[in-house]
Amino acid sequence: MGVIKYMLDTNICIYLIRKHPPEIVKKFETFRKGEVVISAITWAELCCGIQKDGCNIVDELLSVLDVCPFSLEQSFMYGELTRLFPNRKATLDRMIAAHALSLSITLVTNNIDDFVIYQSAGLCIENWV
Repeated sequence: MGVIKYMLDTNICIYLIRKHPPEIVKKFETFRKGEVVISAITWAELCCGIQKDGCNIVDELLSVLDVCPFSLEQSFMYGELTRLFPNRKATLDRMIAAHALSLSITLVTNNIDDFVIYQSAGLCIENWV
């Protein structure tokens, strides 16, 4: 992997797969492989859709995106976010936020409201839509 700059949320990956809106594809194409990644958590969410829709996007998506494993460091950050935000439902979004935070990279999402709470913990968010 190169120097990681961004982590894509699941919805942004879906936009890339559908190649719509075109602005996301254009933005994504400005980066080299390894600069933009997805979390293993995002990959798990995408696998649910792949199975449900019977689509075979695995090879195409993995040819342009690296999947970062969710490890002990990310698990620790997830625990910290749970401690800091105990009233926020513990979801896959929190795991994705923890993953981006632990790597000190920006999370790209179209669902800003799902992640804005974690900005006070240091999460950087961008919306490419």
